[in-house]
Amino acid sequence: MKIRSAAIIDDDDKVLDLIELILKEEGVEIIRRSHSAEDILGLIGVEEFDFIISDLMLPGMTGLELLDAIHEMGHDIPFVLITGYASLDSAIEAVNKGAFYYIKKPFNIEEIRFVLSKVSENKEMMSEVYRLKQENKLLKERLEARDADMHMEPRQMKQFLGIRQDADRIFATIEYLGRLKDQGLITESEFGEYKGRLLKRII
Repeated sequence: MKIRSAAIIDDDDKVLDLIELILKEEGVEIIRRSHSAEDILGLIGVEEFDFIISDLMLPGMTGLELLDAIHEMGHDIPFVLITGYASLDSAIEAVNKGAFYYIKKPFNIEEIRFVLSKVSENKEMMSEVYRLKQENKLLKERLEARDADMHMEPRQMKQFLGIRQDADRIFATIEYLGRLKDQGLITESEFGEYKGRLLKRII
């Protein structure tokens, strides 16, 4: 699924120029480029970003503080941190706080392109997960309607409850497979094949 828009934050105009050039070559619109995390925070919920690239160390609010603030507002936007002060501890902290990716300066063009491809894959996976959850919700509603309309004997009731439990397990398994695909542990075709087999059990 194509990434269409981004915000970029860094206190170095040369870094901003390079990132903007790379993203525009890939067809990504830069909604806002800024030296300030506070500036971007004020646009959350107003503008729509497919992802954000931010320097870790900024004047005022840091990149991690911006990430925390976005989560506190209830938004889940893929967030990529870049820094010239990379350490294992800072990388772990960034991931624990929900950063999508962590890049050390100086970076090259291919690193930005790689991250863009991963953000795109993640967006596609999350869209698929949302669709599957909606299907699961619809299936539950149909089963609940049947339960309400039918006076079942205990044996029949157990059978219907078993179907609902199976559906929950199957959709949880599909979500897990999606994560494996995103991590490169299974291929797109394998994911599609396994998902198809699982859905046949409840459809």
